[in-house]
Amino acid sequence: MALLFLLLAVALIWGLGALQLWPRTRRVRELPLWLGGALALGAAACVARGFAGVLRQGDWQALSTDQAVQRLFGPGALWFQGTGWAPLDRLTNAYAALDLMLTLVALSAVSMYGYVFWAGVAERRRKAAFSASARPRSPTR
Repeated sequence: MALLFLLLAVALIWGLGALQLWPRTRRVRELPLWLGGALALGAAACVARGFAGVLRQGDWQALSTDQAVQRLFGPGALWFQGTGWAPLDRLTNAYAALDLMLTLVALSAVSMYGYVFWAGVAERRRKAAFSASARPRSPTR
């Protein structure tokens, strides 16, 4: 289930960039950039925690994604339930064992890419609307 939740989070974060297409948004347009920056700061905090473990105990003390979710939601959360499909469950277990920092970096990159992608789409729409309005209209008879 963890991998499915990650894919859902990736889709939602990437989709936030579509706020560029809504002409009435002003400050909300930059939400994906702020979210990407916050996720990058979270990744930096994970690296700092790992280095603090090296300095204190001589061992890298980075949190895994599994440990972080277990601390937040408890061990019986939906995150830890299997899907019943063995290949997906194995992939989910491999993902959950990764460092939280890798997940945060990936989500930050997705957020930034979503912003750039949707900003390009919005700019093409604006140019198309401008060129359509700038064309001389032929008189109809």
